[in-house]
Amino acid sequence: MKLIWEKRKKIKVFMVILLYLVLTAGAWAEEKKAHTLDEVVVTNKIKDKQISYTPEKTFIDVETYQSVGNVQNIGDIIKDQPIIDFRGASDLVPGDLVNGDDTLWMRGFGSNRFSTAIDGSDLRKSGGRNTLHIVDYSLLPTFLIEKIEILPGPHSALFPAKSIGGVVNLITKSPERHDTLKPDLTISTGYKSYNTQNHSIDVQGSASAFTYDLGSQKYSTDGYLRNAAADINTVFGRIGYILPSDGHIALTVFHTEANREIPVKNDPGLADFDSSRPVVEASSYMEWQNPEWDETATSFRLNFNQATPIGLLDLNAYYSEEKWKKLYLSKNSSGIYDASWETKWHQQGAKLQDTIRFSDNHVTTIGTDLTQCFDGSDIFQVSPASFKDEKRIEIISGFAQHRWQIVPVLTLTAGMRYEDVSIKVDNYCVGTGNMFITGKPRWIERNWNQWLPKSFLTYELDNIAPGLRDTSVSLGVSKIWKAPDWHGDYNPRGMPAGAWMEPEHGMGYDLVLSRRVVNDIQMKVNYAYYEINDYIAWNWDYAKYTPVSGNLVSPGMEYKDYLINLDKVIHHCVELQLSGHLMEDLSFYLGYAYQSFDNKGGEPAGETGLDNQAKHRVNAGLRYDLFKNTLLLLDYKYQDKQIAQKAEEIEPGEWVFTKIPMEAYHVFDFAVQQTFFQNWGMFKNGTIKLYINNLFDADYENLSGYPATDRTYGIALNFDL
Repeated sequence: MKLIWEKRKKIKVFMVILLYLVLTAGAWAEEKKAHTLDEVVVTNKIKDKQISYTPEKTFIDVETYQSVGNVQNIGDIIKDQPIIDFRGASDLVPGDLVNGDDTLWMRGFGSNRFSTAIDGSDLRKSGGRNTLHIVDYSLLPTFLIEKIEILPGPHSALFPAKSIGGVVNLITKSPERHDTLKPDLTISTGYKSYNTQNHSIDVQGSASAFTYDLGSQKYSTDGYLRNAAADINTVFGRIGYILPSDGHIALTVFHTEANREIPVKNDPGLADFDSSRPVVEASSYMEWQNPEWDETATSFRLNFNQATPIGLLDLNAYYSEEKWKKLYLSKNSSGIYDASWETKWHQQGAKLQDTIRFSDNHVTTIGTDLTQCFDGSDIFQVSPASFKDEKRIEIISGFAQHRWQIVPVLTLTAGMRYEDVSIKVDNYCVGTGNMFITGKPRWIERNWNQWLPKSFLTYELDNIAPGLRDTSVSLGVSKIWKAPDWHGDYNPRGMPAGAWMEPEHGMGYDLVLSRRVVNDIQMKVNYAYYEINDYIAWNWDYAKYTPVSGNLVSPGMEYKDYLINLDKVIHHCVELQLSGHLMEDLSFYLGYAYQSFDNKGGEPAGETGLDNQAKHRVNAGLRYDLFKNTLLLLDYKYQDKQIAQKAEEIEPGEWVFTKIPMEAYHVFDFAVQQTFFQNWGMFKNGTIKLYINNLFDADYENLSGYPATDRTYGIALNFDL
């Protein structure tokens, strides 16, 4: 009854806020001319609508972006950027969770050190359970996403402190008023090798100021690897109301059910080897174990945007939950048994910000946000009653950021963020019924807080010389600070390492050169230098305080070095982006990224914890309008050797590291897209795309030990009604 009452109370509060925002919108509308804000940029955008740059950001227009293949989620778009590293075991399985990693990394950082956000609100859960489990990109189809905003580095006060690598911000479409009651309908369908299917439909319409959006997507594949089939089904709905002065209020609901098999060993030396599937030796599972992840996810998101006498108010509030079942069989002396377990995460939070434009030269944004992450688990299918959702993470933040155009050629964006982080470390051992760390309570509570100054200065060089027209240089200088704010930091493998961890801290510097080279060809070069102290790293291979057989640990000191804070890590990064039109009918993009991590403290965990990073990465593409309605697309990706370090202790405290390379690769993708009608009766914008991924059938890996998909063929059909 208490839980029901709490839910009812939350609903009442939500309805009061909703009613207040709607009733007061009319009064605020009178101020619309004085307070409506234009987008502020500090350099010209290129004419090509697909990708545009400012010194601080890269924008991708989702609706016009031309991709080789049939896009399932936003990850299929952003992984074309050179600073994004795709690390999935298979590109046929969106959001596959293998070997401890989420599928996308940014500037060499996992999703625990960069942010993915929707309309400025961070997406995260407490994570853990055999992988990072922070963001599942398969839950983010392109429905309702208007553009993607990529901010490299830690220089925005508007986003969480964990955004060391940067931010991927998904900006949703505003609700739109339609001229008639007839809805707009878009249908997309596609088929690809390995029985891979991607079908979607979405509907948009309105009745006066009330708007609605509905959609459904079904994605399935038999997979390339052995035991790698997937079936993902998503539905969504949004209802909105258009307020005066172009404001709006909208409630969006997403629901996804996904079943994804986990690839198993396929070793030629084993009796059950399947010669029709590629060799996989890295998997921890055998075919008889039937391993898979089953997921059910639901999210609710409220968005309110309105010009007011006190500025442009933007409110985002959300609640989401994910239930994950890891299904597999195991074996002991008694025989085969069901070793499955289940985890439930739920998250809730809100972000309120006010953007005040005092003049063209002064724009201030102030706000606050709250994030709460809960989780609970049912080990070995004990019973549903064993679930006890605990609030594992609470982050309370406040921020202020001011953009000041000091003189026409000099613009400073400076801000301050305050972040207060509280976590709960689980100290209870289910197997023994005892505490892991002697003398500590069941829940070990930790708290940290910090002020983080941020700055980004841009100087335009146009007036210095004619040859420097449309050229600018920028410098970002910001404080880095990240608390142990995900499951892998405070309870890795269930161990209470968070009792001993301290936050990372340091400084980040970005130097950016932006220039329009010729016509609409835009270039952006970025050098980044980050100095991170107390970098959190896994240390279990070298730990001295892990109480196992033969290793006695003083009571109260257990797991003290299961994770450690590395003394100092230096990160270097160089990025080049170039795009535009070589001819009227021929456009291109070119991206290059270099990165390196240097462990200055000499800890063995720093060698293995910072390895497995490719230093050089190139992404490039051509788009050629062969005829009026025929488009050719060619993409190229290169990645050099990715070196993993294997440690071996030859003497007490003396370690030797062996380099294990993941070989470099070159991969080409090609497509022909034909627009066969723009208006044909009730049908509009009909296109068909024939494409080949991995055109030259290269042998390569995105994740060590798992062969990437060979040459595949596909077809995609899209049209509107």
